[in-house]
Amino acid sequence: MSQFACKDFSALEKELKDDLLECYQEAQQEIEEIVNSIEDDGFSFDKLDNLFRSLHSMKGNCSVCFLDPLVGALHRLEEIVDGMRGGYIQYHYHLGELINVVIEQIGNLLMQLYKFHGAETATLNVLQNGLDTLYACEDDEQRPSLAKVLLDDISTEKRESEAAVTPARTADLLVKVEYTKAQESDIEQFKVFSSKLNRLLGYSPERSERILKLCQLINLECKKQEDPAQLSAAAYMHNMGMAVILNCKDDEEARKQAEWNHPMVGAQLLSKHEGWDEAVSMVIAHKERFDGSGFPEQIVGSMIPQGAFILAVAVMFIDVVWGKSGEEYRKSSMRAIQKVNFESGKGFPPHIVDSFNAAIRKVLVARKK
Repeated sequence: MSQFACKDFSALEKELKDDLLECYQEAQQEIEEIVNSIEDDGFSFDKLDNLFRSLHSMKGNCSVCFLDPLVGALHRLEEIVDGMRGGYIQYHYHLGELINVVIEQIGNLLMQLYKFHGAETATLNVLQNGLDTLYACEDDEQRPSLAKVLLDDISTEKRESEAAVTPARTADLLVKVEYTKAQESDIEQFKVFSSKLNRLLGYSPERSERILKLCQLINLECKKQEDPAQLSAAAYMHNMGMAVILNCKDDEEARKQAEWNHPMVGAQLLSKHEGWDEAVSMVIAHKERFDGSGFPEQIVGSMIPQGAFILAVAVMFIDVVWGKSGEEYRKSSMRAIQKVNFESGKGFPPHIVDSFNAAIRKVLVARKK
């Protein structure tokens, strides 16, 4: 019986793979609950949106962990659910059943790869081919019957062919940033400011360096890259406005207002140094969200600088993984990846999340070596 392998996944640390399996199972349970809720009480946009996001997070986790063959099937399933959100694919109980069965089958393939370093090619081909046919169907009324056929195929047919696994590229994770003499002087000051504030706020002194390194790696994966020097300044100075919170003590209202205003305060401090206009824009907007629900100005979409999104993604990941103490690394890295991917199209634009995933894959390759 033909099998496919994901060598880079197999080479990952056991702790990370265990974390992935746990996250997958949690997302699978969420998806089952949503589908059951749709069956029992009818569907709504919120339910379909949560279903889509759970699938997207599941796909993102698998992508980061080099499970490319599984990502293809999950992506097609995600597109079908997205069609339901868009109204051009009508929900049907056969489609709901298919979603649960496909997720279960992919979970089985994942477990095979985890335990035996190989999984059945035939099962993957049945899933991928069936989902491709279902999605490409131009007559929506035919989709329920195609879903039923695929459900039958999953339980009865075995097809054999080799699945292609795209090898991951290795890369040097040290991004060298070229500064002018004036910029270099400012950057040294920003490092000192940032390190002191991190200690005062209870963060690890290395927090800003970790954020900076991840920002630069994400930036390398973007089609249109930001100025690395400007991104560096933003990484060091993005949180400087939080210093105001230290004066609020037990005044909760003042604390909330200080937190709301801290991007503007940080940007004002940075603007006192000449030549950092792009970094200032990144700092002002790093708490904004793609859907317009952020702060302080609640701007939306392309009005938010790309560098602000890169910074926000890096901050979210680093703070989830390391926490304030800086000693929590590896306890929640998979959950941090899942959290970032869940925000695709909501908190962050999809292309930034894709760049983040590509950057994290490189980090995992480096850790393996």
